[in-house]
Amino acid sequence: MPQLLQKLSVQLFRPMNNSSLVLFRMAFGLLMAAHMLMMISNGQLSRNFIEPPFTFSFIGFEWLQPFPGQGMYIYAWVMIALSALVAAGAWYRLSSFLLAVMWTALYLMQKADYNNHYYLMLLLCWFMCVVPANRRLSVDVSRNPSLASDFCPTWVYALFMVQTAIMYFYAAVSKLDPDWLSGRFIGIMFSRYRSHEYLASLYGSHYFQLFIAYGGIMFDALVVPLLCFKRTRYLALGASVCFHLFNSYTFHIGVFPFLALSLCLFYFSDRLGQWLGMQSSAGRDLQPKQYRYRMFTTILLMLYFLIQLALPLRHHLFPGDVLWTDEGYRLSWKMMLRTKSGQIRFKVVDQASKQIWYDDPLQRLHKTHVMWLAGSPDMIWQYAQRIRKEYARKGFTNVEVYAIGQVSINRRPYRALVDSSIDLGKERWEPFRHSSWIIDAVRK
Repeated sequence: MPQLLQKLSVQLFRPMNNSSLVLFRMAFGLLMAAHMLMMISNGQLSRNFIEPPFTFSFIGFEWLQPFPGQGMYIYAWVMIALSALVAAGAWYRLSSFLLAVMWTALYLMQKADYNNHYYLMLLLCWFMCVVPANRRLSVDVSRNPSLASDFCPTWVYALFMVQTAIMYFYAAVSKLDPDWLSGRFIGIMFSRYRSHEYLASLYGSHYFQLFIAYGGIMFDALVVPLLCFKRTRYLALGASVCFHLFNSYTFHIGVFPFLALSLCLFYFSDRLGQWLGMQSSAGRDLQPKQYRYRMFTTILLMLYFLIQLALPLRHHLFPGDVLWTDEGYRLSWKMMLRTKSGQIRFKVVDQASKQIWYDDPLQRLHKTHVMWLAGSPDMIWQYAQRIRKEYARKGFTNVEVYAIGQVSINRRPYRALVDSSIDLGKERWEPFRHSSWIIDAVRK
C-alpha cells in the first residue's frame, strides 16, 4: 500500500500546462459575479434574505442570519467585487478565500431555496482557494513576476476532473427513478410550455419527453468517460454544449449550465495552450518542482474523494423514499427529480391552561418558502422549535407544537408528511437516525 501511494503521489505531482486552470479561474470568477448580479436583479436576494423575518439555516448554523436592513445588498456587492478579483487573479489568495467564506455563509444561511448547483459552487469556491490559479495572466503576476509559472501539479486537474465525474455519475444513478424513467417528471417540467406558440406540440409529446429523460441518463453516465479519451473528446464537448444550452433555455437554471461547460476546460489541457497561444515559455518552470508534503496531499485527496463518494449514499441508512422523506437528500447530486407542493399550519397547545393557538406560516413567510417548509421535514422541525421558543418568551413554558399539513410529490395525491399527533417541540433532531415522526409514502 505505501508503495502504491508513493507511485500515485509521483503521478499527482507531475507538471501540467496550467492554461486550463487559468481560463477556468476567469470563467469561474465571472460566473460567480453574474450569479450574484442575477440574485440582485431578479429579486432572489431580497426574497430569500431580506424580506423574511428569519431564514431556515442548516441545522447547527441557526446563528447565521442575514444582515438587517440593506446589509445583504452590501454583502452581495462585496461578493461581486471579490469574484471580479478572482477572475483577474488579483490578491488571489485573499480574494478567493473571502469569496469561499462568504458563499459558504450564504449557502448555510437559507435552505428554503436549496439547489445542488449551489453546493457545486461551494465546492469550487474552496477548490479555488487551494490551487495556484494566479500564476499566469493575472494581476498578481504583473505585480510580482516571480510568481509566474506555466505549470501546475497534476493533482490540481485531478481535483476538478474527479469531482466532475462524481457529480455526473450520481446524477445518472439518481435518474434511475420511476418518475424519471416514465417521463412523468419531465412531463411536469415541460408543462409550462403547453401554451407556447411554437414549442407546445414538441414539449407536449410523450415521446420527446422520454427522449429527453433517457438522453439525460446517457449524457450524465457517458460524458466524463468520453471527455477522457481523445477520439471522443470533441463529440462529448458538442454533446455538452447542446445538453447544457437546452437545459439553460428550458429550465432557466441560472449559471449552472455555463459553469458545467467551463469544467470541460480541464479535459483539453493538452491542446488548449496551443489553440490560445498559451504555450509554455522557455525557462519558466520547465522542470518539476520539489513539492513538499506530497504524501500528505495525496492522502488528503483520497480522503476527500472517499467522502464525496460516500455522501450521496447516506440515504440508504434511512428507510423510505429519499425524495419524499428528504433524509440524506442534500449533498447527493439528486438533480431535477421531483417537485413538491403542499400546505402546512402548526397547532400550539398550552398544557397548563389548555389554550390552543394555530400558527399559519403564510402570515410570516413568502408562499414559496412555505411550500419548501411544507415539504421539508427538517424545516418543519426547525419551525416547531422556533414556535416553542417564541411561546416560552411569552410565558408559556410548557407548550406542545404539532404540524398539520399535506404534501404532493410530482403531482400525486396529497398525503401527510409528518405525524400530526407528535409534539415536534420536544423532539430532538437526529441527523444519523430516522425520525419516527416522518411518515413514509409509496409513490404509485
